[in-house]
Amino acid sequence: MACLDFFRVLCLSACCILRGASEILVLEPSRLVVEYGAKASANCSTSISHNGMGWEASQGPVDMVENARLLTWTVPTLTHWDIQPICYINLQNESQTEKNLPVTVYKLPDALSISFKNCPGPVTEGETCRLQCDIQNVAPIRYLKVTWYKQFHMEQTMSFTETTIIPVNKSINCMIQPSRDDDGAKYWCEAKLELGPDGPQPPPTKKSDPVSITVHYKPVFSNDTEIIVSGDGEITLNCTTRANPPSEYTWEAPYQEKAVTLSAPSLSVSRSGNYTCTASNPYGKAKKLFIIKPKYRANTTLWAILGVGLLFAALLITVYIIRKSWP
Repeated sequence: MACLDFFRVLCLSACCILRGASEILVLEPSRLVVEYGAKASANCSTSISHNGMGWEASQGPVDMVENARLLTWTVPTLTHWDIQPICYINLQNESQTEKNLPVTVYKLPDALSISFKNCPGPVTEGETCRLQCDIQNVAPIRYLKVTWYKQFHMEQTMSFTETTIIPVNKSINCMIQPSRDDDGAKYWCEAKLELGPDGPQPPPTKKSDPVSITVHYKPVFSNDTEIIVSGDGEITLNCTTRANPPSEYTWEAPYQEKAVTLSAPSLSVSRSGNYTCTASNPYGKAKKLFIIKPKYRANTTLWAILGVGLLFAALLITVYIIRKSWP
């Protein structure tokens, strides 16, 4: 029982000492986030009498000063990645109390670059490609967040758990399978240091230059059959389709023995019938059928004969009535 009482007293004494230390020294700010090479500064203050206080640090140490209530640690150009400033105070009971200032030194990357690693030239639709973002000299890595963008849309995000505090290089990969809608799309990567509420707001950010992607794909028609009613003149059939490289067009007409190859996607016709257009490039081909129907016309000959017959009948009736009326 005596041992238990002794340990209780010991624990309470330790708690009181720690609580007293936290009240004796006040650091402002309580955590410092500073860019590499920039100015760093913090204040250490106390409200009690003492025999001297000072700062210990690998850069900008401050010698002990007696009877000071506030002591400032300042470094015009901070270049130590692992700096750990400590404010200390010598109490009148000949004990010493100290408090550490957590410092995070950060550095944006010197450069970001993006490249295609297994797709050196144009990409075939559906092919898998690897994009690589190379990040040079960034610190600390555990606060780094890398985001991939395509045409201002976020594609992928990556963060890190390494605890190293000095600058490192990183290469981040992103796998893509471009479609025809991605032809000409721009990709880039962005490095952001999310340093928490004590860090700069908004977080420091650096972007790579964008790279464009060229996608090759075969022609495809959204509608492979079109029915057109012909008029009195020529009709232009439009066989335009999206393709990369651009399509060549071959036309088959009902009055031609051989198909005709044209560079233009349109054909002017004046006859009814079925016309077939084939669009092709090195990646495939697609066909479209145009059905030209003649415009419905009323049988004017029949109506003309009926009209003449009615007129002749009316004339006979008139003659008959006139003869009847003679005395």
